[in-house]
This record gives sequence, structure tokens and C-alpha cells, in this order.
Amino acid sequence: MVIYLLLSGLGLMVAMQLVIFCVAIKNSLPQAMLCLVIPFYVYVYAKKDSQAKVFLWGWYLGIVLLTAGVVASA
Repeated sequence: MVIYLLLSGLGLMVAMQLVIFCVAIKNSLPQAMLCLVIPFYVYVYAKKDSQAKVFLWGWYLGIVLLTAGVVASA
């Protein structure tokens, strides 16, 4: 069960980052390039953009699942 929590949390985080990156490409190519180059800029962009803010909640859920998997494995 622990491995499922870890993998689902990590997979959800990666999927939401890709979705937010796609929203950034749609809205502004320079912002999308910053999302690729600067670590955690995806988070900063999602906090600013109203379309991407919806997917930020999925990213938060991925963090919760990943943390629950780490705590359960200890």
C-alpha cells in the first residue's frame, strides 16, 4: 500500500505540473520557457494565473499522498 501512495502522489504531482505547463504554453510562451528552466516556477505561475490555479489543488493532493506514503513507510 505504501508504494501505491508514493507512486500515485508522485504521478499526480508530475501530471499537474505538465498540465500547468500546457496552460502556460497556451497563454504565454516566455512564461512556459521559465517554467522549464527555473525550478518551482510552475508553482509561482499557477499562483498567478486563474486557469492554472485550478490544477494547483491537484498538485497539493499529490504532495499529501506522497507525504502520507513517506510517513506510512517509516
